[in-house]
Amino acid sequence: MNSMGRVDWLGLAIWGLLWLGYLGWAARVFGRRPSLMSSLARYRRAWMREAYLRENRITDVALVGSLVQSATFFSSTTLLILGGLFALLGTIEKSAAVVGSLPFAARTTQDLLEIKALALTLVFAYAFLRFTWSLRQFNLVSIVLGAYPSQREHLVPDDRLVDQAARLNELAGANFTQGLRAYYFAIPLLLWLINPWLLCGGSVVITLTTWYMEFRSATVRALAHDPGPSR
Repeated sequence: MNSMGRVDWLGLAIWGLLWLGYLGWAARVFGRRPSLMSSLARYRRAWMREAYLRENRITDVALVGSLVQSATFFSSTTLLILGGLFALLGTIEKSAAVVGSLPFAARTTQDLLEIKALALTLVFAYAFLRFTWSLRQFNLVSIVLGAYPSQREHLVPDDRLVDQAARLNELAGANFTQGLRAYYFAIPLLLWLINPWLLCGGSVVITLTTWYMEFRSATVRALAHDPGPSR
């Protein structure tokens, strides 16, 4: 740890505070203001209720399968990234020389580069856990869909089953989002490989960008309308 300078510590502190602060703030305002997650939560519940009323649920199973494929893709990609980071740790001496030759690169030591690589490894390990847990939850959604009763005339929705499916769907989406956020906040750590000041600036920029995408973007405005009551 002695190889880390004051700017490195400052950048790492800013990065950690912004990431944790954003996660806490986003969870606290969930449902109280328009956001990507709160808007999708309404649609997820409407979807699960409509699926209950449908006689043929092949489309719903296919949609869940598409979500499973997305989570599987990111899980596999994250595993490849982790493999690359472990390979980086095994060739740290050559990697330090390569990083030092980059434009605007600050002087770095092998010990400092190991710390940076370990920080990235922890972030992507966290993302891997989030994506795989999301994958399992999407599989649970398909199981609950399979437990829906067959369609009968004048079928009254079972709120308990609908709530279970909607909640599992929402939790799976939330974990998938957390995995994506880990990817976003890994970008400043990549910039840290070049210069600690880039870690400071990149942390602020990625936090503002994530906030804009999830709370102020055109996508959020497009999803702001209530999906409407089921029939």
